[in-house]
Amino acid sequence: MTKLQRGGAAGAGDPWHIVEAEFESAAQQVSSLPPSTGPEIAFAGRSNVGKSSLLNALMGRKNLVRTSGTPGCTRQINFFVARARDGQQFHLTDLPGYGYAQRSKSERADWGRLIEYYLHQRVGLQTVVLLVDARRGVAADDVQLLDYIRAREDEAETAVSTLVIATKIDKIAKSKRRAALSKLKDHTGARVLSVSAVTGDGIEPLWSALRALSV
Repeated sequence: MTKLQRGGAAGAGDPWHIVEAEFESAAQQVSSLPPSTGPEIAFAGRSNVGKSSLLNALMGRKNLVRTSGTPGCTRQINFFVARARDGQQFHLTDLPGYGYAQRSKSERADWGRLIEYYLHQRVGLQTVVLLVDARRGVAADDVQLLDYIRAREDEAETAVSTLVIATKIDKIAKSKRRAALSKLKDHTGARVLSVSAVTGDGIEPLWSALRALSV
């Protein structure tokens, strides 16, 4: 694993502070999905929602997860593992961004099948973190993904937790944030937290929520 530098918002005694993280593997098709080695937390969202930046912020790294100014950069499922200061280990999964129309129909269909299989069949999947741009709100694709996850909850023996994250909250005036989060909660029917990968706001509460869901 790669040793990490101390994160900006984390203190020396913070149990949630990540001290080690690494890229494990990637899959572009169902047949290449690696075996599940522990409870997985999957991060999903529309292209350009800030998913890669948030994952880097969570793991205390700048470049562990590839970021790009071009939407649709992630074309595969990427698997990462991170260890917190107190020894708790997290398996984080970066799902391909959806809703980007400039990819070919066949490519988008392949991504769709891969994501659907992972969300519905992955044995180790424990939590899905849906990222929504706080400025733009919930899109039809986001609602469809939530419905798909909830359908799995009705069918599977093990429940999958859902957490909605409003990204890029620093782009919204503080006086308008409460209303934006309330609107997201109404539209999704899920718990909503806000974060900024730029300022680090919300990273600690997000880790606290993920740790609670991983118990």
